[in-house]
Amino acid sequence: MTRRLPIATIGLLALAACSAPTGSADTAETQPTAAVEATAADVDAAVLAFYQPYRGPFAGSDQAADWDRPIFSAPLRALIARWKQGFSDEEVAELQDFGWLCECQDWDPETFKVTIDPHSAPQGARTEVAVRVAIGWDETRAARLLLVREGEAWLIDDIRSEAFPDGLKAALEQLAAREGAGAA
Repeated sequence: MTRRLPIATIGLLALAACSAPTGSADTAETQPTAAVEATAADVDAAVLAFYQPYRGPFAGSDQAADWDRPIFSAPLRALIARWKQGFSDEEVAELQDFGWLCECQDWDPETFKVTIDPHSAPQGARTEVAVRVAIGWDETRAARLLLVREGEAWLIDDIRSEAFPDGLKAALEQLAAREGAGAA
């Protein structure tokens, strides 16, 4: 069952975020408090937004690759930047030949569906969500998204799936280490 957050709820969440106190006391120290107040619906809305580009027709070069989207935590973005240093125009880099969120090269936007397993509200600035992704043609993928709250946004901090059994972070770290060893 896919959960959708009503527009009115999104507006109330935005209003609440805007009315949060600011100033020197509003630092990373208080960030976990804000995350504790987040609901499972807040997390679900973020997860569904991660998958939104898959619900429309593939727009070729107009659609950003998953790794180029602003949906990853700062530490994961840093790893992605290191990984991207190995890109060349002549060949496809490892992990560059499929969408990380769907574990696919092709999908049917008409039947693409994300199902979020029931979970409790986050307790702090980190949470984990299990998803099942129906890419079309009776094919599904399962993944666990490890999310972290940065400011007001829930971002992906790691992905564990068939393609990333030890996690996306571990795969990127291994590639960066291999590239670094090859350059030495």
